[in-house]
Amino acid sequence: MRSNNSNLENIINNNLNNLSINWESTPYPHAIIDNFLPQEVFSEITNYLEKKSNLEDIKKDFSTYIESNKQVYGDKDLDKILKLPITIIGGEKIKKIFSNFFKIDKIISLTDFPNYGGYYPFHVMKNNGLLGSHIDHSHSENGKLHIANAIYYATKYWDKNWGGDTLLLNSIGTKIIKKIEFIPNRLILFIHSAKSFHAVSKICAPNNIKRNTYYMDYYTDKKNKKLISKENNLFFCYHLTTFVPFFPLGLKSFKINYIFKLSTYKYLWIFFKYTISRLFKL
Repeated sequence: MRSNNSNLENIINNNLNNLSINWESTPYPHAIIDNFLPQEVFSEITNYLEKKSNLEDIKKDFSTYIESNKQVYGDKDLDKILKLPITIIGGEKIKKIFSNFFKIDKIISLTDFPNYGGYYPFHVMKNNGLLGSHIDHSHSENGKLHIANAIYYATKYWDKNWGGDTLLLNSIGTKIIKKIEFIPNRLILFIHSAKSFHAVSKICAPNNIKRNTYYMDYYTDKKNKKLISKENNLFFCYHLTTFVPFFPLGLKSFKINYIFKLSTYKYLWIFFKYTISRLFKL
């Protein structure tokens, strides 16, 4: 019999009250929390994900050399137990962690917006999948400032040789500074600004294995921009989700044929607009 979600949320939130957060500063502030959900809850989620092998509510399907073998899903196919990580990482306990970091009171997440503000919190990547160096959008649709992210690893078993690690890059997105291994039931929190480039290393896994993740954004009012910038040495400007063209996983990942791919120039145009905004502090 499936566990009662209200009871599960209470258990998880009680555990979060005792959570110790160790922020690391390089290349930008981030924290890693292992064994995030109780093992029985994690097992229930991953077992059910394995049974629901053909989710239909695909919102986007990516197939370029910068974003490959990745799908993002809406929540119509997600049972209550599968929505639980969204509720938890988008909820008050995790928002409080970021409030404490920034020393500000009001932080909201994608779960506070209708339809998640046009974004999708459940992601799947498969064999040969890759997510190139990028920064996410700087503002929500209604102008809130995007200041933090969370990524939760929700695959039952993963061999470290399969790749799929979260990569943190330098401030221009051309050099990998840190690799965060894809370990099941791990939660990553990181501060997001105009220099928080991140990526996912190429996946070399069996074709039947999926890299399941839950994703969450956090926002604050634009009036807090100067305060959190000064206190935390962060830089913000206006930009869309911006990928580094030609160099998906750092300078060494360049291939001559990337120059001739039509998809490159969509990324190049967005990167150009980001560069102008960053140079002129727009």
